[in-house]
Parts: sequence; structure tokens; C-alpha cells
Amino acid sequence: MRSSVRHLGLALALLGPELAAQGCPLATPCHDFTAIDAEMQALVASAARSGANLSIGRAGQSLFRRSYGGFDLATQVPIASATKWLSAAVILALVDDGVLDLDAPVSRWLPQFTGLKGTMTVRQMFSHTSGLPGQDPSISDDRITLAQAVDHIAANVPLRAAPGAEFFYGGVSMHVAGRVAEVVAGLGWAELFLAKVAVPLGMTGTDYLGIGSASNPRIAGGARSTLGDYERFMEMIEGRGLFRGRRVLSAAAVDLMVQDQTRGAIPVSVPPTVDVFRGYGIGCWMERIDAQGRSLEVSSPGAFGFSGILDLERGTHAVFLVQSLNQRTDPFFDSVRELIRGQLRFRGIECFGGSSPACEGALRMRTTTAPLSGETAFALRCDHVPALGGGVCLVGPSAAIPPLPVLGVEIHVALGPVTIAEPVFAGPDGFVALPIPLTTVLPGTLAFAQFVMVPNASCPAPLPFATSHALAITVR
Repeated sequence: MRSSVRHLGLALALLGPELAAQGCPLATPCHDFTAIDAEMQALVASAARSGANLSIGRAGQSLFRRSYGGFDLATQVPIASATKWLSAAVILALVDDGVLDLDAPVSRWLPQFTGLKGTMTVRQMFSHTSGLPGQDPSISDDRITLAQAVDHIAANVPLRAAPGAEFFYGGVSMHVAGRVAEVVAGLGWAELFLAKVAVPLGMTGTDYLGIGSASNPRIAGGARSTLGDYERFMEMIEGRGLFRGRRVLSAAAVDLMVQDQTRGAIPVSVPPTVDVFRGYGIGCWMERIDAQGRSLEVSSPGAFGFSGILDLERGTHAVFLVQSLNQRTDPFFDSVRELIRGQLRFRGIECFGGSSPACEGALRMRTTTAPLSGETAFALRCDHVPALGGGVCLVGPSAAIPPLPVLGVEIHVALGPVTIAEPVFAGPDGFVALPIPLTTVLPGTLAFAQFVMVPNASCPAPLPFATSHALAITVR
């Protein structure tokens, strides 16, 4: 082994992308959802006494799925504005079919919209930039049809701004777009949702009868759903339109959906729960973005607390199901979301092996950012290290299969001639961070890493060393 190598990024670059062909050992979870479980129990004890559900998944696998309080996994609740994401999928399915153009004027299909109002596009209507106001009684009137509601909007609801000029959140513009979908497809909205979303995904517990009526479905907020149904939808979105081998939406449609579509519109009206406006896609909010404005995380929360979340950095999704006022549940939702980010690894990172016993709790290894080629802030981090303790971080081109037993612990990185053993030391706060700039590392490069720490005198431990689980790191 070579030790005290300070330019680990350069060393990884020399390993080369051909290492990706070596394969990865059997992955293990390497996450701890104890704090998330406690936060959900606190939610039900205070803000959502009737109950709650939470699921976390990745790549078709369920990582966490639990019910709390009086809810079970089949509990169906109205999801309010989380409906917008479902409705967006219907719209984009018609775009995939070639029968709907997001940028054509609404007057092409609904000639009752004239003048400036007739120039609105479906893209604008589904990104709240059409110029229409947010609310009108017609979208909640259960005595009329969707067509009649939209006729009323055309005749009696004036624009508040030129199409494309303002972001004004609400349901009126999506109501109009829903009618456009009915016209181009020749089907009612309920039939369209079944054909394009519910049946392909096996969503048997979802319809538009949560708020509103069957004749005048609230396109932007009327659905009700279950944990399992919305999980299926989120799995499809995470899979860029692919659900368990079946193509539901094109990858291009999902990519469009989860990126900002407001095109510079001034954010005039946003919900009070949105702290910073970062953009809006087709039916979902931009929660986190990178320096170039690309989405890192998107969500579609509803007024009753329900939300679906897609983390594009980690390739994971979550469904948060409650039925309470979001002003009460949002603090818990935000906390759970932060805890999920802290526990789940980035895309390109796989865990394998396990941690050995340590006096501060199991050593937890993670990375500070996604492993992207050119990333300057990438670092390996180990938590739960005894304060002021020391050890090494092993970084190598292959895994030890089976792991190497050394003085009661298991080494998961093969100790070959190009393996790096970099000395590391913890500060008083008990963690180690080892920077590895990926500025010269090519996409496809594969490396394996593990921390091996020596307990200090103030930290009695059952073994002379403590090891973290290991990571397989594929640079993207």
C-alpha cells in the first residue's frame, strides 16, 4: 500500500474508467431510519393525530414503509395539490402521443378563448404562468361539467397579466388545460386518467373524488390516493417514465416535468409554505437546484400535508401521507425530508459490508456530494468517530471478496499495490472528512473506500480497530 497520498483525485484519475467493469460487491442498506421513525411518531402525537404514512424507495425497492396512528397502508386521503403531479402526467402522456402541443395557443382547441387569452399555452397553464388568476368558483361547482366550467372561465374570468409574464399559483389554468386534454383525446378526464396513468401503474385506489365532483373534476387539486398508489407513481417518475419494465411516459417528458418551465415569469403569488421560489415544472415545485438552475429535488405538496418527493441527486423518492393542515405538518415534513437526505446515499454510491462495534456507535461512511466528474467539493466522510481519534481511509481499485479479516474487523477494500491508505484524524466534533477533488477524474471511474479507525484512550472499545462499512464509488 502507498500511504500519505495527498492527491487522491489524481490517483483516482489514474485508475481509469475501465475499473467500472470489475463489478460491485453485494450492496447493503447502510442507512439508519431511527430518527425518521421518531419524527413521524412525534408528528402523529401532535399535528396529525388521525395518523400518517411514510414510504421511501429507490429503483423499485422499498427502503422504508410504515403506518402510524390510526392509518394503515390502504388508508385513502384527499391529496389536494399533490394532484397536480398526477394531472401533469396525463397531459404529458398526450404530448407523447403526438396529439397535444405544449406551446400551441389554447384557441386551437378551445376557440371560445379569444384575443390575448386565446394565446395561452398548455405549458403556461401547467406552470402557473398563463396570466389567469389562481381561483374561481367555477372550478369547485359540482352542479356543472368541466366543459361548462371552462366555458365560464373563457367568457367571464379576465386575465390578470399577459400570458408568460407572471407566476400566479392556483387551479384555474390547469382546469382549462384539463378540458384541452378531453378535447384532443375525445375522452372525459376520469377515463383519460385511468387510461394514461392509473391502469398502467396499477393505481386502484386513486381517483378525482377527493374534492369536487365526477362531472367537474378539480384537475389541480381533486384527487384522493393511497400510499401504495402514489408510491407507484413516484417510482415511475424516478424511473424517467419506466415502471417495472413498462413505458408510461417518455424519458423526455419526465425530464421536462421536473425542470423549471416558468421561463422568467415574475413570481407574484406563491403559497406561504414556499420559503424561496426556485421554479416550477409541469405540476411540481423545484425544491433544490444546482448552480446552473437544474433541479436536484422536486415535490408536489398538498394543503392537507400529503406530498411526493423526488431526489434527483440520490435517485430516491418518498411519499408523505397525512390529512391535516399543512401549516401544522410542514415542520415535520421538512424535518423528515432533511433526515432522508442525511441517510440516503447519492447516485453513483453503493454501500457494502458492515460497520464493526465502536464506542461512539457504528461508524457511518458517506460522501459530501454526488460523485460527479469535475466536482471540486467531493469528500469522503465518516461520522461517529471518537473525538480526536485517528486512523486511515483505504481507497483502492477493487473490493476484497471475501473481506479480509484483520484483528477482529473486516477490510472490504482489496489491499493491492495501488491501494491508498490516507491518514485521517477526527476533530473534537467526532467526524472525519477527506477531500478527494474529482477535477481530473473521468466518468465511469470506479473506486472502493473504507475507514479504519483506532479508538483513543478515552474511548473503550471491544476491538483494537473500528471499521466503517465500505462504499463503491462510480464517478458520473
